[in-house]
Amino acid sequence: MVRLEQVSLRYGDGPFVLRNLSFSLDPGSFHYVTGASGAGKTSLLRLITLAQRPSAGRVAVLGRDSASLNRHARAETRRRIGMVFQEFRLLDHQSVLDNVMLPMKLIGHTGPQVEHHVRELLSWVGLGDALEALPPTLSGGQQQRVAIARAVISRPNLLLADEPTGNVDDRIAARLLYLFEELNRLGTTVLIATHNEHLIEQFKHPVIRLGEAPGRRAPAPAPPAADRPEGRREA
Repeated sequence: MVRLEQVSLRYGDGPFVLRNLSFSLDPGSFHYVTGASGAGKTSLLRLITLAQRPSAGRVAVLGRDSASLNRHARAETRRRIGMVFQEFRLLDHQSVLDNVMLPMKLIGHTGPQVEHHVRELLSWVGLGDALEALPPTLSGGQQQRVAIARAVISRPNLLLADEPTGNVDDRIAARLLYLFEELNRLGTTVLIATHNEHLIEQFKHPVIRLGEAPGRRAPAPAPPAADRPEGRREA
């Protein structure tokens, strides 16, 4: 589903944000990616969504090498990816309902049944009473849940989420993780960038840990392989 081979990334002439990173995600898998602030979690997600090209190395997504994709193929591949951004990227002039309906409209799925499904999903994330609200009138946590609903509504092949529980309380965070796990059970590959160690321990899935960005204090040495928590991978 996703493969990175010796990938490095820097912006302009700045320091490397990622260096010599290699890992792969199997279809139907569920992983977390975590690390210190500045370790490159958001940049990694940008590489996988094809929003950023690597400075070196190879990135393959949904079985396609990103370097070989033309503009049309890149857009086609990105339509199969659901993305939850930290900055939400909602359409302020459209209602909550319309924001979440948008991905379905883009793939030609409309009608009463689709709208019913969207309403059910919004009720599940606690926004059943805010269907006609405009995003600027919502709290940050509410906007986060709209963004998550929009990302999962079309059941993408691959779901990437950047700190999806950063603006909600523990009860809502747990409900959102249940939603991600249910989507994963239906076949979606899930990768979540998070600092929330409590959720990582509560909802156990393999963890990819990024080292700190070059120029920052070096991280503590990794424990011997026998002492590492099961299912975790160092990167």
